[in-house]
Amino acid sequence: MSELEEIKSCLIEMKDISSLMVDLAFSSVMYNSEDIAEEVYLLEERMDELTLKVKKLALKAAKEEEKPTKLLSIIEMASINEAISDAAYKIADLVLRDVEPHPIIQRIMEDTEEELGRITVRRGSVLIGQTLKQLKLPSKIGTRIIAIKRGTRYIYNPGKDDTIEEGDVLIAVGSDLDRLRELAGEEVEEE
Repeated sequence: MSELEEIKSCLIEMKDISSLMVDLAFSSVMYNSEDIAEEVYLLEERMDELTLKVKKLALKAAKEEEKPTKLLSIIEMASINEAISDAAYKIADLVLRDVEPHPIIQRIMEDTEEELGRITVRRGSVLIGQTLKQLKLPSKIGTRIIAIKRGTRYIYNPGKDDTIEEGDVLIAVGSDLDRLRELAGEEVEEE
């Protein structure tokens, strides 16, 4: 793979990560969720790795370019995505530092019917081996998977043909995450 192809791949992942981080950061504050805030921290580490990689690849590719200054926009794009992820990190940090949410944030939470959560698919789950199309989670339980974490890799905005595997961490939004937790084989606490 050439440097420019690698850069393209990294920039696409960076765009997906920064978008997911912003969503997760605001959700971590809205729902006062340390789990989601910690997920933002993990994504920030990946973003730092990708930013450094893109800058190194751009410098390497500059040797082959007739006009190496054309690559400055690539470095600028990586820096902008890094700045977005840094901002999301600072938002999520509010939750992890136990900063008391303003009453207006609490009112927003009361008016919100959806929640965001992180659910681990356990051994024996009925979700294992199923595609998102087969599961029809949005229509059956009102829940949408916005990302799947598989090991250290993320699948952003998973499509209908993406399959659920044992050990996957589902980042989901919906009105009935407890039902998804049950399907995933997680224990659900009684209220």
